[in-house]
Amino acid sequence: MTTTPTHLPETQAGAPVARESNLMSETMKQPIPAPKFAKRPLAAPQMLKLRYVDVIVIEERCKGCSFCIEFCPKDVLEEDTKLNVKGAHVPRVKDSALCVGCGICEEICPDFAIFLAEKAEKQ
Repeated sequence: MTTTPTHLPETQAGAPVARESNLMSETMKQPIPAPKFAKRPLAAPQMLKLRYVDVIVIEERCKGCSFCIEFCPKDVLEEDTKLNVKGAHVPRVKDSALCVGCGICEEICPDFAIFLAEKAEKQ
């Protein structure tokens, strides 16, 4: 004689039936929406220029944490192949035309190794 758990419904043969899990709310019987992922600031199609700036990296101060590279919303910076005096790969500008002048790189740098300098003329 086999015993079945009391919390599962049984078929006529006595075998437990697995409950269907189809992401339906028990009270509303409507599908639960899929979670939305956070977007990076200044989404891809936008080319909004906040300021016209040059990105300046002071290589001697940089410790290679790459926060500026990781948090740049427009992927302007990349890791350079050469090492600085501290033995770290410093960031370098991939394409200065992509920079919108948001200043996130400047604000997030723990060593104050990156700055934005205003350009004299707009392009």
